Amino acid sequence: MKNLRYTLQDYDQLPDRLDWLTPDELTRHEGFRFDKRRQDWLLGRWAAKQALLALHGLPQCDVGRFEILSASSGAPLARFDGKPYETGLSISHSNGRAFSVVSTETTELGCDIELVEPRSVAFVETFFTAAECKRVQRAAAEYRDMLVTMIWSAKESTLKVQRTGLRADTRSVEVIEAGDEPGGAWNRARTITADAREFDCLWRCDDRWILSVVAQDLFEHGADVV
Repeated sequence: MKNLRYTLQDYDQLPDRLDWLTPDELTRHEGFRFDKRRQDWLLGRWAAKQALLALHGLPQCDVGRFEILSASSGAPLARFDGKPYETGLSISHSNGRAFSVVSTETTELGCDIELVEPRSVAFVETFFTAAECKRVQRAAAEYRDMLVTMIWSAKESTLKVQRTGLRADTRSVEVIEAGDEPGGAWNRARTITADAREFDCLWRCDDRWILSVVAQDLFEHGADVV
C-alpha cells in the first residue's frame, strides 16, 4: 500500500515569521522579483513541510529540519537535517491555495490543484485529445466544468511525474477510465502518455476545487490518502 499524505494550505495559514526556512530557502525567497510569485513559492514550501511533518508524526517545532530545494527540472527535492531525503513529493498552488502530497514509497509522484471554473470550447480543443473532447461534449451541462477541470488537473499531475510540466504538449497525456461525476471521497482514473506509459490517478472534488494525485501502481495494493 502506498501511503500518501496530503495537505491544503491557504495564505492566512502562513506564519508571520520566516524562521522555518533554511538559509538557502531564505535566499531563494528573497530572490523573487514579484510579490505574488514569492508568496506562491512560500505557500508551496509551507504546505510541503506540513505534509512531511504529518507523514512522519513530527511536531511543528521540527518544520525547519526539512528543506525543499528544486531540481533542474523544477521538481521539488526534499532534504532532512541537511541530507538528501528520498521521498515522493509534489507541490501545486492555485488562487491562493497550496496542495502538497508526499509518500515514502515512490519518488515518481505528481499532484495538482485547480479551481473549477468555466473554460472555453477553444481551451478544450487546444489542450485536450480528440477522445477527451468527445467526453466533454457528451457530459451533462452541470458537470462539464468539473470534468474539464479534472482532465486538465490529471494531465498536469502526470506531466509533473514525467518532470516536464507544461513544457510538454498536454495532448501527449490522455485521461482514461474516469467517471464524469465524483462518486466518493477519492475517485479513480488512469492516464496514458504518448510513449505508452500508464499511471494511476486519484482525484476528488473538494468544494470548488479539483485535487489530483498521479503515480504508478497506486491501485495495485490500494492507496491510503490522508
